[in-house]
Amino acid sequence: MLTAARAGVWQGVVHSPTAWVFTFVLAVIFPTLDTLLYFRLNSKLGLYAWNILAEWSLVAWCVCIIRRNGLRLADLGEGIGSPLRILVVAGVLAVIVVVLGVVSKRQAKKANPEQLRKATSGFSRLLPLTSTDRAVWIPVSITAGVCEEFLYRGWLLRLFGAALGSVWIGLILSSIVFGFAHSYQGRKGIIGTGILGIVFGGVFVLSRSLLPGQLLHAFMDLRNGYAFGKIASRMEVTPGS
Repeated sequence: MLTAARAGVWQGVVHSPTAWVFTFVLAVIFPTLDTLLYFRLNSKLGLYAWNILAEWSLVAWCVCIIRRNGLRLADLGEGIGSPLRILVVAGVLAVIVVVLGVVSKRQAKKANPEQLRKATSGFSRLLPLTSTDRAVWIPVSITAGVCEEFLYRGWLLRLFGAALGSVWIGLILSSIVFGFAHSYQGRKGIIGTGILGIVFGGVFVLSRSLLPGQLLHAFMDLRNGYAFGKIASRMEVTPGS
């Protein structure tokens, strides 16, 4: 299990004040600033730049902390791990993604404009509408996939799991924090993202690697951004339809 690997080193991190200061920033300060900027920053490209800069800065800070405490990137799951496990998990995920993609496409075709507006209301300001938006959305999606999995699964899940002696409790708590990191999406967005965090956490625990979750996360953000952005653009062109 994840809690068994280099447990002594993780216990050292658990007793590190710097590690908990960073965790407080990740769990409280960052979501608060993110929500404030989402509603107050008028520039969409500015929001994109904030997300990219903030998340990579948090990752850089986290890397400094783990190195100072004798951890390696592999201790957070940043690596291939077991190729067989990754292949099995990736195969299952591929099937799930295809099925969900087909279902969501059918639901989008059946939904009326009001239903579509409600579905995108929690993150409408982030949707890429122009060609420039769509180009910048690629690094935004990659950043979300790589950084958020590293921070919420690789760091938080492992830290909480080591502190409380259970990787499963760590999975639940890190998923709750992940949900609140998307507070700008409102109550439904927090709940939905929290559930998604449990899925990503389960992928991490089963594969023992961040790689499948990072790829899936980036792909989902990229696909959903383009799909909902296309719908939003169409509704702006024909608002009365």
